[in-house]
Amino acid sequence: MILRKLKDVIGTKREVFAENGNWVSRRLLLKNDDMGFSLHDTIIRAGTETHIWYKHHLEAVYCIEGEGEVELVGSGEILPINPGTMYALNKHDRHYLRAHKQDLRLICVFNPPVTGTEVHQADGSYAIK
Repeated sequence: MILRKLKDVIGTKREVFAENGNWVSRRLLLKNDDMGFSLHDTIIRAGTETHIWYKHHLEAVYCIEGEGEVELVGSGEILPINPGTMYALNKHDRHYLRAHKQDLRLICVFNPPVTGTEVHQADGSYAIK
């Protein structure tokens, strides 16, 4: 059994910051936990926009705090995000994630699981490790 508390992840190598300051991801479960997925508690900073394209991963996201939006690249469709909203990037969707006037707090699940050190590459993806 694995028991891990958010307070025990903060300030460790499992807390990963975007180079541009747009987000911080607290990685509660990683590839080496052998669960077949990774689990993250992620903060998207207010007023930011992040281009994301998980071409190597599937992601499900559940919003627990804040308000923002996802804009799908290509169609331009904009989907509002607020507490209680889940979205799943089941087609490796290219998108922009924006947080509005306050930070967004998201619970994210990745398949395949991340190793823990990933940050977005120039094309918005995580490298596969």
